[in-house]
Amino acid sequence: MTTPQQVPTSPSKSSASTSKSVKPITLTLPRKSRTKSHGIGTGGKNSDPLDIDNSAFEAEHYCNVLLIEKHLSELIQRDNDLSTEIRQLDGDMKTLVYENYNKFISATDTIRKMKSNVESMESEMDQLSKSISNISNVTSLVNDALGPKREKIRQLTGVHDLLKKIQFIFELPTRLKLCLDQESYAQAVRYYAKTSRLLEHYRSLSVFSSIESECKEIIDKVSKKIRENMTSENATGSEITDCIVLLISLKEPPQQLAKEYLDLQETVLSKLLVATIDEMPKIPADYLLKSSEDYQLTTSDERAIIELTYLNEKFLKELNKFVESFNGFFLQPPKECRDTKSPGKSPAKSPKNNDLIRYVSTTLDVEVKELVRKEFLEFIGAITSEYLTIVDGLLEFPNNILDFKPETHIKLLNKLNFAALSCASLSSVIKFDERIKEVISTWETGIGKRLFGNAEKELIEKFVEFSEKQKTKVFSSSQQRFKYVQTFVLDTETWLTTYLTKDCLRIIKECVKTEVPMFENKDDVEKFLKKIQAEFREFWYSIINSMMKYVSPINPYPINPQDPPPPITSLIMSRMLLDFGEIIVTQVYTSFSDRLYTSRDNRNRFAIDVYGGYGERHSISKELAQDVREIVGVCKDIAQRILERYVEIVGNRISMNIRGIYTMKSSITNLTDVPSRPTSVSKIWNVIITELTLIEKEVVMLYGTEEENNLDDQDSNSLPSTDQNSTANQDNSNTIRAPYAHSNSSYSSINSNRPKSSNPFFASFTHLTSHIDKLFSDRIEIFGIVEIGKPGIMMGVIKILLKAWIETVRMQTLTNKIFQQIQVDSEFVRLKLWKYIEDERILNTMLQELASSAFRRCAEDPLPLENTIIEQIAGGL
Repeated sequence: MTTPQQVPTSPSKSSASTSKSVKPITLTLPRKSRTKSHGIGTGGKNSDPLDIDNSAFEAEHYCNVLLIEKHLSELIQRDNDLSTEIRQLDGDMKTLVYENYNKFISATDTIRKMKSNVESMESEMDQLSKSISNISNVTSLVNDALGPKREKIRQLTGVHDLLKKIQFIFELPTRLKLCLDQESYAQAVRYYAKTSRLLEHYRSLSVFSSIESECKEIIDKVSKKIRENMTSENATGSEITDCIVLLISLKEPPQQLAKEYLDLQETVLSKLLVATIDEMPKIPADYLLKSSEDYQLTTSDERAIIELTYLNEKFLKELNKFVESFNGFFLQPPKECRDTKSPGKSPAKSPKNNDLIRYVSTTLDVEVKELVRKEFLEFIGAITSEYLTIVDGLLEFPNNILDFKPETHIKLLNKLNFAALSCASLSSVIKFDERIKEVISTWETGIGKRLFGNAEKELIEKFVEFSEKQKTKVFSSSQQRFKYVQTFVLDTETWLTTYLTKDCLRIIKECVKTEVPMFENKDDVEKFLKKIQAEFREFWYSIINSMMKYVSPINPYPINPQDPPPPITSLIMSRMLLDFGEIIVTQVYTSFSDRLYTSRDNRNRFAIDVYGGYGERHSISKELAQDVREIVGVCKDIAQRILERYVEIVGNRISMNIRGIYTMKSSITNLTDVPSRPTSVSKIWNVIITELTLIEKEVVMLYGTEEENNLDDQDSNSLPSTDQNSTANQDNSNTIRAPYAHSNSSYSSINSNRPKSSNPFFASFTHLTSHIDKLFSDRIEIFGIVEIGKPGIMMGVIKILLKAWIETVRMQTLTNKIFQQIQVDSEFVRLKLWKYIEDERILNTMLQELASSAFRRCAEDPLPLENTIIEQIAGGL
């Protein structure tokens, strides 16, 4: 054995040339961060005489350089470092030599042991070869000695077997009669089945013909007895199956047997199912002790588990056996092997060796087989549905879903899943396993529907209760009413958030964290969470649709007899949906992500940053991020639409007050005993301003800023009455002056010093000027997008009110007195409404349009009032 004298540190050409004959042992000595930095193992490509680890290293040159460049202290330190490295390398070399020495010793021992074993093996192989040669010689001698007699022995053996069969045939009638007397019908069928072909083949011989006739007579009696046992009221499903096996072996008509078998089993299984249902509540508590369970049962779920186990043991197994038997007997080729027991009254009377194992099947025509298959599948499908109905009853959720304990149902579903796996025949015939999967899937979907549907139901009930309180006017003051509204919004949002993040999430978490085998598979957990995710997404859309439907009947002109909810309900729903989109949806999904996705099974889940309505960042699992963005967008969109609906409803309701007040009839009725010119504002505008004040209070309460709420609280004691039918006296109303000195009256463009006589040219010029003003004025959208906030909402209501006023004037024929009254009312409205809006141009434009319409619709020659008189009357001076 050759030992290399050197320890190479890198491959070289010489080592490569000798690798085919002797493979050197390469030992790598440790170096501290020198291999990479100084190029060890590169074959001397970078030759550096100052590199201590390089093959071109020159010690003398290295020492001279150190003496020139280093101080004494540095030289001493370098000497210490080299001594330390030398000791370390020496120790590594000793360790390496010791380890390889042990390997060499071990290899030497192994070779020595192999050599001794091989020497003994050679002697044993020689001895074995001699033994085989001796055996071969003896075998040849025996074969030569018995060769002439082997054929004769074979012939005699065949004759002996034939004589035994003939003797059995002659004894067959006696054997069959004995089996008939002992009620061993299976044994009789077995005897006859063994000889029926032989008797049929030799029927032409008189001896065999008489034996066949006698056996046939006995077998007919056996068949009759078998049918009597099969149709007995006390016959079980297994006994009926055994009888059918015997009748099939006796070559009974298969179509008739299929019909009888199906009818009998239908009766037996139906009775068995009813009896099992009746016995389920009476099952003893220790029933499950007979079977091994993979998990411990608690007292709360033990009853349901016991009942399902009993149902599967007593009914489902029997149903699966029947399906397996019928399918094998009549619908498939002979594949099933059965151990048929005697259906006699006393099994003990049957022979002990009753092990009739046969391949039994029948051959049906294609049309007959399809007809039989159809009837068979109809029955199996119907009775399986009854079984699943019972299972659904065991899987019912409690009335209060928060009392639900998922562990009980999951254990039931787990047993149901195992039952499906054990019923292979049912699964192959009617896809029983898929129907069980549908039950599990329905349960997984149902738990989400019940959890989230309960939240939606309670939320709508809260709104109904709120609407009823608003209608019945149970509040003693407006302040109390508005406080109730604020409390309702905060309590409802807090309740919904708590219900989803604590109650619902707790139950879902218990489903995922259970130790039952059904949810041990990660794919099953993923499927379950996907269904919960789908139901959760559907829950938000359902809430949004329910809110839309709830506020849709709100109309100032109700046609249906149902009493619609008050308009403030729309405002509250809009505010809640906006809060959903800004805060609640993101927070709830964050809780779901953290507890169900982010850290499950200690896996790092991909998370996506989602930003809330106020800029806060939430890290949400990628499975939920898309839903969050989608639902947040929908909530904000529907909040906007419901808010626009609220503005439309309130604006139309207030606009109804000004209908008919500027007609000729109202002028004759209300203005006959008053001076020729107006002296006060129309009373209806005090009612309208009162309603606008209440609307402003509602809007500020839900959409106002903190400063607006504080200011609103200071003015709460001076709120007007909420009775919409009351009319406030103008003398008692507070005087509100505009913050600017000059008047912006829309009638300032009308010449008050005009001659009283009508001038057609002036009238046409005024008409032309009005159209030119419209052409160059900004287009105002009345029912457009409402900006969220107090200014936008109030502006939307005011635009509808002013537009209705304009259209009312445009549809009337006015007198000069009504024209002047509109002047006064217009200035009053301008003074009262400026505080509600941010853009005065819209107000001035619409009031200008009102002035133009009033001027054109005046039947008389209009005589506009002076601006000073209008301001005095409108301002209450």
